[in-house]
Amino acid sequence: MYKLLIVDDEKEIREGLASWAWNNVDIEVAGMCSHGLEALQFVEEHPVDLVVTDIRMPFMDGIELMNALNVRYPFIRVVILSGYSDFEYAQKALQFGAIDYLLKPLQFQMLHDTFTRAVGRLREEKQAEFRVSVLKRKAEMLTRVLRVDFLRRLFQERLSEVDLEQGCSDGEVLLEGERYSVAVFRPERLAAPGVAIGDRERKLLVFSIDNILTDLWEGKELGYHWVNGQTGDAYVLSMKPDAEAHFAELLPQWRKYRGLFKSAFSGGIGHPVGSPGDIFLSAQTALGALAAGTEAGTLAIGRHDALPSRAIPAVLASKEQNAAAAVAESVRESAEEPVSMLLVQAKQYIREHFDRSLTLKEVADQVHISGSHLFALFKNSGQTFLSYLTSIRLQRAMELLGGTNLKIYEIVEQVGYSDPAYFTEVFKKYTGKTPHEYRSKTR
Repeated sequence: MYKLLIVDDEKEIREGLASWAWNNVDIEVAGMCSHGLEALQFVEEHPVDLVVTDIRMPFMDGIELMNALNVRYPFIRVVILSGYSDFEYAQKALQFGAIDYLLKPLQFQMLHDTFTRAVGRLREEKQAEFRVSVLKRKAEMLTRVLRVDFLRRLFQERLSEVDLEQGCSDGEVLLEGERYSVAVFRPERLAAPGVAIGDRERKLLVFSIDNILTDLWEGKELGYHWVNGQTGDAYVLSMKPDAEAHFAELLPQWRKYRGLFKSAFSGGIGHPVGSPGDIFLSAQTALGALAAGTEAGTLAIGRHDALPSRAIPAVLASKEQNAAAAVAESVRESAEEPVSMLLVQAKQYIREHFDRSLTLKEVADQVHISGSHLFALFKNSGQTFLSYLTSIRLQRAMELLGGTNLKIYEIVEQVGYSDPAYFTEVFKKYTGKTPHEYRSKTR
């Protein structure tokens, strides 16, 4: 049977839909959600083939939910619920990819006919095989998992040059700016002592904060973020010169979701640093400003002298020294070995496997050396692992843009990226044009 998720902010409609005889059309109800953000979290944890969703809902409406599903789970088919007053929205939803719409009040015959057509379409598309292949590919790439782990470490510890290179490559993160500033936003409800919050509610709140920042921050190409799953603290990285102004704009945005979070947000801005390896220092000064007694709904700025760059904890300094020593050792080893042959073999492997997720460690393993050794070989040759991998991928992307009619997202996948926004950012940085602009010019 195909799995269905019901999304509507009215409990009566959710339960009424769930009680219908779905087995008659080969469908099983997998779950019910009251708004789009909750639905996105559900879909991340449960396999779903169909979603029926209302248009007007708090926090994330049906159109926004459908667009998010199209990007993350293109195999899921959406049916829209609308009242007569929302008919124009329903037509818009069809333009954006909804396979059908239902008008309220619902009629059972219409429900039967709509989902009979939907199931027929799924069968034609060989839905089960398509879903398995897409999910398998996502599991193989693991880009999101690698990105989250890299950003967590970036905000919480000093990273060596090798760690930064590998993390940026594995997680599709572009850290190229003149200064880096971190702000930390805290939901007061999660931080308040003695306030009991269930695990399910906590997960939903953390997921919602993460999803909102993906839209408000990464979606506007302002930087990156990471949300602590236990505390709800949101670490937000800016590489813009006017970082404080952008951070300040986030506070009013949080207020729009007061009904969801049932909490005010406070924040602290860390002092800017000049190197990606020092980003965690900016995060520390942001936490210091936050701990200094910031009132709910306000944003405090950390002092420059709160945590100077020389005040690195001994354990971190030791880790950095060990990493530097490893790189130095690799440089010494490279002087004694057939460097050109090792590098040639590594580059050949990259050229043969650039069309999927590819890590520095994997390539190093293939030529039987350490990751730090391979990093040093590339550095001695005047480039980096990431810059070489990127050049190979973009060269192929330009060929596909100029010589095929493939959609941009299809090209993104064929050259080894998982995030179209990241691909566009990198492509524009190296070519001076967006993929669409490049395609138009070459045509």
